[in-house]
This record gives sequence, structure tokens and C-alpha cells, in this order.
Amino acid sequence: MEHLPFDLATVDWVMVAIYSGIAFVAAVIGNAIAGNRLLGALLGAILFAVLFVCWYYWLAAIAMPAVTAAPPV
Repeated sequence: MEHLPFDLATVDWVMVAIYSGIAFVAAVIGNAIAGNRLLGALLGAILFAVLFVCWYYWLAAIAMPAVTAAPPV
């Protein structure tokens, strides 16, 4: 693996696992609701987008409020 343009040690594997879990849950729900594969894929993509926004922006804003810059001295 010496030929990779990046170092695998720098990958945030926790975030990869979280995003993979969100995509899996969205795909399962989308396919359970839909009657055919195309509609299931479309619903899965929409659900992933919704869950991703909720996780990354809304939940992160609740857990970690924005830090304001210190006033200049």
C-alpha cells in the first residue's frame, strides 16, 4: 500500500463508521418502505441526506456550540 496518495492512519475511522451506519440504516428503511429497487434507492439517498444533516449539523451544534474568537488585545 505504499502507492496510496494519502496515509490510511490519517483517516478518521470513527466518522467513516458513523457515515456507513447512517447509509446502511437509510438504505434498509428506504428498501423496506419502497416497493421497487429504484424507489428504494431514491428513498435511501433522501433519508441518508436527512440523517447526515441531522447528525453533522444539528446534533453537533447541540453537543458542541460554536466557539467565538477572543477579542483582539
